[in-house]
Amino acid sequence: MEGHNVIDLQICQSTAATMSSRGTPPRTRFAQMLAAEQIKRGQTDREVAENHGWLQQTFSRWKLGSLPRQHMFASIAAFLGTDDAAVRELVMEAQESSSSTKLPSVAAFGPARVYGRVTDRKDGKYVFDAFNKGRKRIPDGRYAIMIDTKIMEPALPVGTKAWLDPAIWPAPGNEVLAHAKGGAAWIGRLVGVSGLTAEIERGGSTMTVRDVEAVHVIVLSERVAAG
Repeated sequence: MEGHNVIDLQICQSTAATMSSRGTPPRTRFAQMLAAEQIKRGQTDREVAENHGWLQQTFSRWKLGSLPRQHMFASIAAFLGTDDAAVRELVMEAQESSSSTKLPSVAAFGPARVYGRVTDRKDGKYVFDAFNKGRKRIPDGRYAIMIDTKIMEPALPVGTKAWLDPAIWPAPGNEVLAHAKGGAAWIGRLVGVSGLTAEIERGGSTMTVRDVEAVHVIVLSERVAAG
């Protein structure tokens, strides 16, 4: 581990200092090293994920503080140019750090930007336009959507603003937005995820979303007053 690029660690330290100066808790060393390696390679989250057999959401979530399972250590080690033991050490260190970290307050979701728009109300389909000079369609951080479909009633009625957090690992029963390639996404209650497909339930019926790039969990919602 000590032989890993000093430049990487300097980038990590600089990143942590910048985040602290903005009042944001610094990321774990594991997350910082992933971000530093990505910067070195000049690749997007999607490019990194595709090159290593990961979902884009998985890589994005690691950078936000989620931790990988043991069977992912080898591919992560290949990305970082180190070995499995070093990755295991980084993950254990991150676990210890996160165990004493407080969850963000509800107010932290307030300024989250609204993305996407409903294009098929009966099907609960959203479309996300490209942003960041056309390089991205799926937000990495917390964001919000407007519920303009009745398919999730009564849990999420029309006129509700819902916040999503990509850092939350989706579990069956969660209300989610399943993002597929091309900017399309479907809202529903998660039944399960297998490979690049997600099965969701809404309005009394189940559908399978294919070519899934991310499944984001709805964590908060509020009714927005008309006008």
